[in-house]
Amino acid sequence: MQTLKHIGIIALNTFRESIRDKILYNIGLLAVGLALFSIVLGEWSVFDRAYVIKSTTLSVMSLSGLLISIFVGISLVQKEIQRRTVLTLLSKPISRATFIVGKYLGLLAVVAVHLALLTCIYYSILFLTNSEPTVSLLTAIYLIFWELAVVIAVALLFSSFSSTILSALFTLGVYFAGHLSNQLLEQIRFASRMGEMGDTSTALLEKLAVVIHAVFPGLYRYNVTSYVVHGLALPDMYLFWNTIYAIGYVGVFLAIASWWFSRRDFL
Repeated sequence: MQTLKHIGIIALNTFRESIRDKILYNIGLLAVGLALFSIVLGEWSVFDRAYVIKSTTLSVMSLSGLLISIFVGISLVQKEIQRRTVLTLLSKPISRATFIVGKYLGLLAVVAVHLALLTCIYYSILFLTNSEPTVSLLTAIYLIFWELAVVIAVALLFSSFSSTILSALFTLGVYFAGHLSNQLLEQIRFASRMGEMGDTSTALLEKLAVVIHAVFPGLYRYNVTSYVVHGLALPDMYLFWNTIYAIGYVGVFLAIASWWFSRRDFL
């Protein structure tokens, strides 16, 4: 119970500190501006206005959340180290794993509030433009939240042992690998069936693609914009299993981050 109390205190302080961050406000204002701009895009587009507004706004929510997860996430641990406040925290009966988990939950709460505010703006835009707001759109936003939950864990992992710039680059690398790993594997297998590559090179590339697909989190699973915008039904238990999938990766990344952070010497 004492550990949970410490995690809660660190999470609350992280939430308050992050809310005051100027980067957060800049990203939030940019997201709101782009969401409103989706109305103009809908008017200009040759496609259905409702489709353009819905797909564009969901993309804005995902992108803005990604920016917050990376640029705020990688600074959470680095700021404490640079200011030497981490020494004060760790001198108390608080484990380093508690410190990492508290920081994670604090930023996750910030991202949740950010998505909640954008969701209100999103539905307001849909109502004002008569663009058929539906409850199913919340499914896409829910999955965006879990995608960002994984990205925050990745950002904290890299920030626990690397510099700010490298942490940002590594996190972006994992993000793109997670979104493209499935397409990469499918393209290599398609090229193999078409006989466009030699047997040896195909086998090596396919093994590499399988490793990438297995190791990196499959973030492509959380992009269901095309389903919800067109009113298509997701497979049964899709939300449940992908929630478990995200929680599993978050647990692994936080465990590694806690282990690595516990090995660091700040004296």
